Amino acid sequence: MTRINHPEFIKELENTNYPFIPSATLSNGSVTLLEGTFLDAHLYAVTGTFNYYISRVTVTSDKIEIVIGDNDSSEKLFGEVTIPVISDVISLKDEFDRPGGIIVSEISRISLMTSWGLGDHLFEQGQTEFCVTCCMPVPNAGVTGLRLESGEILSGKVWLMGGDGVILKKSQQTNSLGQEEILLEVNVVGDPLSLQKLCNPEELFTPVNAIRKILVTQGGTEYECSPDELGNFNIQMNDSLSPDAALRIRTTPEGIVFNVEGSINRGNNG
Repeated sequence: MTRINHPEFIKELENTNYPFIPSATLSNGSVTLLEGTFLDAHLYAVTGTFNYYISRVTVTSDKIEIVIGDNDSSEKLFGEVTIPVISDVISLKDEFDRPGGIIVSEISRISLMTSWGLGDHLFEQGQTEFCVTCCMPVPNAGVTGLRLESGEILSGKVWLMGGDGVILKKSQQTNSLGQEEILLEVNVVGDPLSLQKLCNPEELFTPVNAIRKILVTQGGTEYECSPDELGNFNIQMNDSLSPDAALRIRTTPEGIVFNVEGSINRGNNG
């Protein structure tokens, strides 16, 4: 149950238009919101502007829906209560189910709207505009939701996982007020094996054929060289054939060619 910390504040405004502006008529010509139907309100739509007002009240056989609009849109926040009314507060959310405010009343006061009859009851801004003290500007806090390919919006606590060459990293920076802020870095480095993941990789790329062993023949003897535990081959040179030997490696259509360049050792004369 909601706790009311300052009941005297509500009693002071009992016979006024609050939480609506003093000039609000509270009537659309067909139905009327009596003074005191709502006791207080706090509105803070994520994408809201200003001049919030009740744009529509829809009464059905099992619930009452209240729609809040602003200068930008007639449908910015939505709240509903069941019939029979069992709650004295109406929570408001936007179209993406993000919290956007609350309206405080009493069960008996909210129940008065059930007498309006079934259907939509529309209001204009001048009839049901809320006081400026009930409208809380929301600072731009960054990302408030994620839109999926299906159009669905995720908000609240969301797990983000990198894949296909996308690496997510948490970092910190100091803002202009000297406060530490946590940031999310998105590094797109690419996936070198992306084509192999497709259904028909043979048609899209030539698979890498890594060297598995090297055969060396010397003096009629064949030596088989295998890679180390990391799959590496180490090819080195010495000066047994030439004191100034240089190892040259080049590729040809037939394969890799190794050449040792330099003058042949003739031995010592003397």
